[in-house]
Amino acid sequence: MKMNRDEGATLKEIDIEHEKRKKRGYHWLVEFRFNGKRVRKYFKHGHKKEAEAHKAEIERQADEVGKRDRDLLDADLLNEAVEARKALSPFGESIADAVAFYVDHLEAKAKQDSTSLNEAIGIFLEAKINKGIKGDTVKRYRETLNRFKRAFPDRTVASIEGEEIERWWETFGSVANQRANRTDVNVFFNWLVKSSRFKGITSNPVPAPPEMNKKAKLAKKRVMLSAPEVSRFLNSCDADLLPIIVAQVFIGARPEESLRLDWGHFDFEAGELNITADIAKGGEKHARTNKIPKNAMAWLSPYRFKTSGKVLPGVYSKSAFDKRMRAARAKAGWEPGKWPQNALRKTFISCHYASFSKVAKTASIAGTSESVIFSNYRSTVNKTTAKKLWEIVPNQQGEIIKFAQ
Repeated sequence: MKMNRDEGATLKEIDIEHEKRKKRGYHWLVEFRFNGKRVRKYFKHGHKKEAEAHKAEIERQADEVGKRDRDLLDADLLNEAVEARKALSPFGESIADAVAFYVDHLEAKAKQDSTSLNEAIGIFLEAKINKGIKGDTVKRYRETLNRFKRAFPDRTVASIEGEEIERWWETFGSVANQRANRTDVNVFFNWLVKSSRFKGITSNPVPAPPEMNKKAKLAKKRVMLSAPEVSRFLNSCDADLLPIIVAQVFIGARPEESLRLDWGHFDFEAGELNITADIAKGGEKHARTNKIPKNAMAWLSPYRFKTSGKVLPGVYSKSAFDKRMRAARAKAGWEPGKWPQNALRKTFISCHYASFSKVAKTASIAGTSESVIFSNYRSTVNKTTAKKLWEIVPNQQGEIIKFAQ
């Protein structure tokens, strides 16, 4: 395929045979033949100079193309080059600059497209461990992402699309479970986008979280346990689990903080629980020393001889703790799905605020902000009902002592 010299461009005024094009405003035609094919471009009345410039540009580029490269050309390429140059000229860039930039992009994308999901998850978890993220959080990420990669075997990260991710989390039943799994996967993809190691991953494909209906949102926000329910649960708890529950519902520890508790954090002589920076959510920001209420001391009295060691030995992750909690709830008579989400913490915060009417004090003890208390935790409860929480004591203290020892 060769371009012959008699295939040069011509500029014509549109004649009467092209009456339809004249009605549309076209007046000039630049035409040339390339490799046996006729190529045309029309220009409107008053644009003769643009038509002449287009013709000259076509001829100039045709003359400059080396004979060895002419086989690479097709009938539209010169036309495309002209339009590309026009588009780039306001930015002061050439076609060569644009090509170089896009080739770099394609090479980076091709490299990232080859990164397997399994490899990317491993790099993510290693980065979180090196950053010092708490072990139970990393464990949760690993468990969620292991479920995720089992759903997408032998896939690259870049090949996974939002609709697939949404179908995956919909297999987890309740909206709460769907949102929990979606959150960890979203953290993973956000990290990939920000990481310098994955320059080809420029956007997060994870869709927006599933919405709860208004009734479910209200139930989630206003949930708490009654004093008889708390008493029933505590009196049926296994002895090794009991101190963790007491720390959450009477003293203001978060579930994840209570799992990190050592007996050295309890000062039974001073009647205090020290939630130090190394176990507090948010570190130093939410480290605090809370008074142990009298009824909580009654529940903990069988354990006063303990001075060291993990409060709940053998349980190191939230999933393992959740498993123990499900068994404890079943033992106390709760049917699956009936236990309110984050019930112990919401019960403590709601009753503490209602009992003392000091939101700053409640926020300090709970290790959170005043705004979070009002938006997420505070249930409507009167002071008389709230104070009943601090009156709950063991039914059979001697039996508890026997089990604890």
